[in-house]
Amino acid sequence: MRILFPLIFSTVFIVVIGLIGMLLLRFLNRDWWRRKLIRRVAIYLPVAGIVMVAAWGAGEYYPIQWLIIPGSMGTAAVFVLEVCILLSLPISGLFHLIGHLRDWCLKKHRGIDTSSNRRDFLKVAAVAVPTVTLSMGIGGVTGGVSDPLVYLKQIPVNNLPLALEGLRILHLSDTHLIHYVVLDDLEGMLQRAEALNPEMIVVTGDFVDDLRLLPDAIAKLAQANAPLGVAACLGNHEYFRGVRHVRRAFDASPIPLLINEAITIERKEGSFVLGGIDDPRFVGAENAAFFRDAIDKTLNPTPSDSPVILLSHRPDAFDYAAEIGATLTLAGHTHGGQIGLMGRSLFESMWPNRYLWGHYQKNDSHLYTSAGAGHWFPFRLGCPTEAPVIELVRA
Repeated sequence: MRILFPLIFSTVFIVVIGLIGMLLLRFLNRDWWRRKLIRRVAIYLPVAGIVMVAAWGAGEYYPIQWLIIPGSMGTAAVFVLEVCILLSLPISGLFHLIGHLRDWCLKKHRGIDTSSNRRDFLKVAAVAVPTVTLSMGIGGVTGGVSDPLVYLKQIPVNNLPLALEGLRILHLSDTHLIHYVVLDDLEGMLQRAEALNPEMIVVTGDFVDDLRLLPDAIAKLAQANAPLGVAACLGNHEYFRGVRHVRRAFDASPIPLLINEAITIERKEGSFVLGGIDDPRFVGAENAAFFRDAIDKTLNPTPSDSPVILLSHRPDAFDYAAEIGATLTLAGHTHGGQIGLMGRSLFESMWPNRYLWGHYQKNDSHLYTSAGAGHWFPFRLGCPTEAPVIELVRA
């Protein structure tokens, strides 16, 4: 039944946005509406979307994997293209309106006919707006199906303890294993990361959306080359999909699922604490008291002089983690907003304290928020999926 809501929502959205797009063409962009090709595209795009939704639904119901993937991808592509058209047509319509008013004034008062001027600025602008938005939409869909970036990300730390010096951690977050990221993709990420020699692998929530894949996904993690082991914490999608099932699967494996608990890891004649906190479950939940309480539970009774690496699905935990002096917090959840510019989320200025994507620092405490190795909607523009290998080095 969980798949029923996205299918119904997708169908309604595609039909409604498609109809609005046709109305915008018909009344604001009449010159284009008269062209048979454009009119057919406007009519058949929502029809194609409904066909894709039907294929996706049939694949989920039976289940047939070769129907699920093209159906869900096709639905997402139509979804994105309709939104791009919806955003661009009012602007194009405004250029058309200004052009028609100018032509009418010139013809009426000066007797000048500009209708044959194909290189007119307003006409070019009217065409350029949907062209640019559609190009961005296609680029975003393409980015949504591209392989995640696996790369080395160095974080320089002041007074880095010997136990953490040179430590490399493969950070997997928000893989959302179901349609857009599958087991073969997970295996590919692990193989590419192996060349960077990570000593640990951590998963910061939203690991699997199709729980049938969970045992095999955990097995792949357990078989990966990670001398210091693998650990995970919960995300909101674990609760959404069925946290009891998730906990049972991890309990049956050698991988600890850290829920407000910590383990001590020996390294370089020293040790450090790896803690993982629970998730507040609700999308968009902002609760400083929750994170404060969860971190206190996790690190009590950790010795105060122990270096701490904290796993949290949400970067909101960083404020208190920095307050207590955690060396590194690893988080995800935000997907970087899935739209970025110059290595930062496009929405960074709107939510400056939400730590949407990348490396952040408070005093000697550091956070890396992953843009995620997957997504539940395949659109990425300037914010690629990623599985970074974090290396701690002396500042």
